[in-house]
Order: sequence, then structure tokens, then C-alpha cells
Amino acid sequence: MTQEPTTRTRSRGTGCAALAISAVILGFVAVCVATTVAVTGFFERPDPPPEELLGKKSGLAEYRLKRAAEDGTLTDAELAYAAGGRWSAVRERSTIRVVVGYSPEAVCYRYEIPSPLNDTTAVHRSRLDACPALPEEPAEGPGD
Repeated sequence: MTQEPTTRTRSRGTGCAALAISAVILGFVAVCVATTVAVTGFFERPDPPPEELLGKKSGLAEYRLKRAAEDGTLTDAELAYAAGGRWSAVRERSTIRVVVGYSPEAVCYRYEIPSPLNDTTAVHRSRLDACPALPEEPAEGPGD
């Protein structure tokens, strides 16, 4: 039997490696394209309706008030942080009533926090028909 001379200058392993590298690169490009499309679609969502935003803000304030009451005290700084906007508070022996105004609409919620303040304190939230006069938010100074 006569052997034919081969003209092959590289081994079979080189071709397989090139194919594997090409597949990895193609997969990476596909992931990049899919991510770009997904992220672009995520940021092009329509804005949520104002009622949904208001519900989220008031729910967050309720949560923050409950967390602030867990240590047994509610300071003005804790109330301001929980409200996140214009607010007023009336402290009585049995209850603390906090009224928070939300912008840009004139919508207010009242939060009632019964005594004693502890980790089982429940915060009751109710929407008011009309907003009372609330103090303006303090202007932030240059150091704030």
C-alpha cells in the first residue's frame, strides 16, 4: 500500500479549539445583545400612576414610623425622616398623631401611633379629605 503524503500543516485539535473559541465569542455577543434590549426596555416603562406613587410613599412612611417607634421613643428627627416631606405632629398621652403632606398634589395622610411605643406598636394610616396647614420644609443650608 502506498501512503499518500499529507499537506496538513496543523493538527485536528487546533480546528476544534478555534470552533470552541468562536462559539464562546458568539455566545458572549448574544448575551450582550439580549442585555442591551432588556435594559433599554426596562427604562422605557411608562411612569406609574400618581395614586400608585402616593400609596408607596404613604406605605413607606407607615413602615418607617413603626420602625422608629420600636425603641420606645419618636424624636422629631425620626418623624421628619419617616415623613419625607411636610409634616406636623400632636403628642398626646395615649397617641401620637402625625399628619404628612405629599406633593405635588395636596394629599395628606394621618398616622396614629398608640402608646406605649415598642416593637409591637401598630401604626394606623388614613387618608384625609383635606390637608391642614402644614409647616414648610426647612431649607437645606450649604453644609447639608
